[in-house]
Amino acid sequence: VAVLAGAGLWGWRDRRHRAGALSAGEVLDGQPHQIDLSWPSAPTSILFNVAQQQGFFARYLLDVRLTGGGVTGRDAIGDLQAGRSRVAVAPVLSWLDRLHEGEVQARLVMGLQAGTFRLLVRRRLKLSRVEDMVGRRIAITNPDMADRLFFSVVLRRKGMNPDTGPQWRVLAPQDMAGAIRAGDVDALAVHDPLAWRLLNDPSLGVVELVNSVNGLYAQRTNLALGVARDMLDQDPAAAAALVVALQDAARWLKTHVPETASLLAGHIEGMGPDAIIAMMRHEVLGICPTGHDFRVQLAQYVDEMKLLGRFPDTLDSAGYARAISTDLLHRGTPAP
Repeated sequence: VAVLAGAGLWGWRDRRHRAGALSAGEVLDGQPHQIDLSWPSAPTSILFNVAQQQGFFARYLLDVRLTGGGVTGRDAIGDLQAGRSRVAVAPVLSWLDRLHEGEVQARLVMGLQAGTFRLLVRRRLKLSRVEDMVGRRIAITNPDMADRLFFSVVLRRKGMNPDTGPQWRVLAPQDMAGAIRAGDVDALAVHDPLAWRLLNDPSLGVVELVNSVNGLYAQRTNLALGVARDMLDQDPAAAAALVVALQDAARWLKTHVPETASLLAGHIEGMGPDAIIAMMRHEVLGICPTGHDFRVQLAQYVDEMKLLGRFPDTLDSAGYARAISTDLLHRGTPAP
C-alpha cells in the first residue's frame, strides 16, 4: 500500500469548511482574462479545438494560452505545480495520483470528456476475457499515461494483480503498429485517436477486448480541469469563465459532429474528416460534469484507487472528493 503524505490526503480536514462556492452570476465579471493552460495533446483534443476555433473562449473574453510541452497528464500537473501554468488538464486518475502526494496546490473544478481507452488484442490469439491477459505482453505509450491506470483497475476488478499479471511494455506510438504486426506484443492499451486508428487498420489484425466507451465507464469523465489555489483566491472570475466556455463547447460538439470533424482535419495524423466522424460516433460526447455530479464521479475514482492500494480503505471517498474539488457555478454549503 502506498504511503500517503499527510498534507495531501489528510490535511483536507482543516480546509473543508472553506468548500463553499459562489454562483456563476456572482463570479463571472464580464472582463477579459488571460489564462495559461497546460493541456497535453491539445492540438488533437476535440474539446479544445471546438472551444478555441468556434469562439467559445472568445465569447467569455478569454485569452487562453497553451503552456508546457508535456505529453502526459502528469506533465501538465507538473507545469501547474512549477508555476508554468495556472490551469491544467489531466486524467482524473493522474490528478488523484499526484494530489495525494500533497505537493500540488490545486482544486479540481470540472470533468471534461469521457474516456476513450481501448484494449486491443491480436485476433489470432482468440482472447475473449480480461482474465486471458495473464502473462500477456501489453504495450503502453508511457508508464505515466492514464491508460495503464485505467486498465489496472479493470484487471483488479477481475481478480488479477495488475502489476504481476500481464507484462507491460513501453513503446513509442509510432512503434505500436509494427510491434503488434511482428508479434512482439499481444495487446495495446491506448486511447483515441491512436486507438481508433490502430483498431481500424486491417493490416494489424486486432480486435477490441474491452473499452471505456461502453458499460460502467461510458458516462464517466476521464479528464479533469484543475485550477491553482492562488488563482481561485485571486481571480475566480477567470476560472468560472473557463468552466462555462468549456461546457458550452462540449454541448455544441455533441450536436455538430461533422462540423467538429472539419475543425480537426489536419490536426490528427492519418485521419481525415470521415474517419474522425466515424471515431466520434463511437465515443461518448458532451460529458462535462461540475458540482455534485463531478464529486460523485471523483469519489468513484477514489474507490478505485483503493482497489489498487494507492489510497487506504479507511479514507472517506466522498469527503475526500469534496475536499479536492470546488464548485464554481453554484453556491455550495460548507461541509459540516
